[in-house]
Amino acid sequence: MKIRRYIGKDTQEALLKVKMDLGSDAIILNTRKIRQKGFFKMFSKPLVEVLASVDDNYGTNSRRTAYESRGKNDRGYDVVSGGNLSYNENLRSKFDEKEEKIHLLENKIIGMEEKINKIYEQIQKPSEKLIAATNDDNEQPQSKVLDLFYNNLLKNEVDTEIVKQLISVVRGKVKENVSVSETASILYNLISEMMGKPSDIKLRNDGKPTVVMLVGPTGVGKTTTLAKIAANYSLNLNKNVGLITADTYRIAAVEQLKTYADILGMPLKVIYSANEIQDAIKEYSDKDLILIDTAGRSYKNKEHFDELKTLVEVTNADEIYLVLSTTTGMRNCREIIEHYSFLENYKLIFTKLDESSALGLILNSRRLTNRDLSFVTTGQSVPDDIELANVDMITKNLLGSIS
Repeated sequence: MKIRRYIGKDTQEALLKVKMDLGSDAIILNTRKIRQKGFFKMFSKPLVEVLASVDDNYGTNSRRTAYESRGKNDRGYDVVSGGNLSYNENLRSKFDEKEEKIHLLENKIIGMEEKINKIYEQIQKPSEKLIAATNDDNEQPQSKVLDLFYNNLLKNEVDTEIVKQLISVVRGKVKENVSVSETASILYNLISEMMGKPSDIKLRNDGKPTVVMLVGPTGVGKTTTLAKIAANYSLNLNKNVGLITADTYRIAAVEQLKTYADILGMPLKVIYSANEIQDAIKEYSDKDLILIDTAGRSYKNKEHFDELKTLVEVTNADEIYLVLSTTTGMRNCREIIEHYSFLENYKLIFTKLDESSALGLILNSRRLTNRDLSFVTTGQSVPDDIELANVDMITKNLLGSIS
């Protein structure tokens, strides 16, 4: 009996090598996954090793003839025109199933490794930054206090560079043996100043309607936010409001806004191209406020994004609001802000504060864009779950607990 070892990138390739070398009469003794050698290959997909055997006389005519007709071999498996094909196929399906499960486990392990690395980096960074910050005056009594706030800011997903700047300013202001509350007060004032005063919609006073446009990526809640603003200005401020939607890519979005418009008793116009926007605005000349909803545009789809740019240019709105979700990762948020930089002037609206446990993205975006904060939303209820950004609440959230 001959026993040989074969290696392939997957089960199919290894079994093919067995069949080509030993023929269809080969019997599979064992299979296993093996890691590739070398540091740079340790995270690559494992190979499959197959151990197979065949009788020394596997090439003789008598052996081949015995398996020519369909029937059962000595192991009790179905065979067709030579070899344990059904046996091998049965093994192959089992191997494929195991391989898929192993692949899923590997993906989970990789995800766990990434999370562990992030946690490790967060643990290491405060110490590294604080050591660098204390090289000049070596104030050891301050390190624990600053380390506390450093960690709290990082946990709340404030950008590391912003945290570094804040700690640096605090270190220049505090005295030896300063209390935790005094340090918190300094940081509170610094962050509040960075946040700035939130800005509401500034209505025109020349008798013409104020045109406001909401833009932003898909899924951030623009339509619901627009309905909340409309309800607030109509019900609470007694303003005459007209609605326009250019979001004809999603039928559900148009129907959703129609429902809100019917409930609030407001007119709604649906436009299908940028050429229609000015006519729609003229028809609302008797309104105090015109709110325009736009389709969520992915900056990765150049054609659709160019349509949005044209709409913004033709509309010439009095105010534009970029709507962002606090559940968005900072990396994606940076890309969104970068691609919406074609807007000459805009304000920031943040949604889904009730779904986010960390509000660092608000401070990061404010610092990155230098644009005014405006509304934030805290739920799905119309018109209740919207308000001007509460800088006091956001700042306290970022500083976190000092217990």
